[in-house]
Amino acid sequence: MQSFHKFYIENPNFNNIGHVVATANLSDKHDRSAPSDYHWKILKCRMIIFSNSSFLACPDKKEVKQVHIIINTLSDDYDRLTSLFLKFCLKQEGSIRKVTPETFLMCYQYTLIARVAPIWNTLGYDYLINNRDFLTAFGPQEGIKYNISINDSSTVLELKPVKITLMKSDNKYKPSDCVRVLPSLNKAVVEEYYETLPESGNFRCYKDLRRHWKNIHGYRLPEEEYAYYAVRFWRGEPLTYPKICLTSNFPIITPLPKSTEATVLARFLNCLKSKMSQFLGIPLTLINQERDFNGYEDMNETYKETQTVSLCTPTQQSTPRRLR
Repeated sequence: MQSFHKFYIENPNFNNIGHVVATANLSDKHDRSAPSDYHWKILKCRMIIFSNSSFLACPDKKEVKQVHIIINTLSDDYDRLTSLFLKFCLKQEGSIRKVTPETFLMCYQYTLIARVAPIWNTLGYDYLINNRDFLTAFGPQEGIKYNISINDSSTVLELKPVKITLMKSDNKYKPSDCVRVLPSLNKAVVEEYYETLPESGNFRCYKDLRRHWKNIHGYRLPEEEYAYYAVRFWRGEPLTYPKICLTSNFPIITPLPKSTEATVLARFLNCLKSKMSQFLGIPLTLINQERDFNGYEDMNETYKETQTVSLCTPTQQSTPRRLR
């Protein structure tokens, strides 16, 4: 398989950026698209990301309430962020901290993946698939295998255009069948089949479920409702998934011809430039040192759709409450 194409993004001066840790108020009224505390934290994080193009953010991997946010300390980012904390019922933990390379990379990658959806949808931990409606599409689809790393001067995007074939099954899964669950592609075991959304679940209706997948994962479920399965991971209670979000095995990944590879790569870079044209107040500039890549600036595609958060129930506080 062809090697990665490398693109370099100059790092900001770490003395001019700050790391803010916020906690979500779990007693705040939950939106129906975020039924668990874990989902509530992710929803709040994504609301921050889509409220200001300067911020980089990501949910903490372990702490159920924490969100990490990186701001430009030389601008009015902090004032804007504190206003959003009031609006979204978030609380700052401690003072502004120094940004470590690890935190910067974590927030940059999460923000990038959130912003390019739903044109490029996350698949597993290192793939993006280029189709808004990939869940209902059949056959090979174009995508990108990616790796993001950081060094002293740059954030490095390593990109490899590929062909992705999801292993979908027309047959019903049976209890004890092993499946892969989107978007993580983690393994799970089938426990039960449902023709319709079970009333005992976390969602009142299919509309709420569609909003959940949009708000939490960036996926666009189709308007047509499909069957469901209760699946169990190696720990925890069974969870209900739409059939179209299950695959029978890991996707088949194959290389693309050189000519197609250049087109797919240009399409992704154009989307990135459109959806994440600047961050931390700095315009996005991609530097490529390859002589055999003609660049992406000749591509004329525009990307109008944005991956915003849509709420089922009021969760925002427009003005501070008076203490009694």
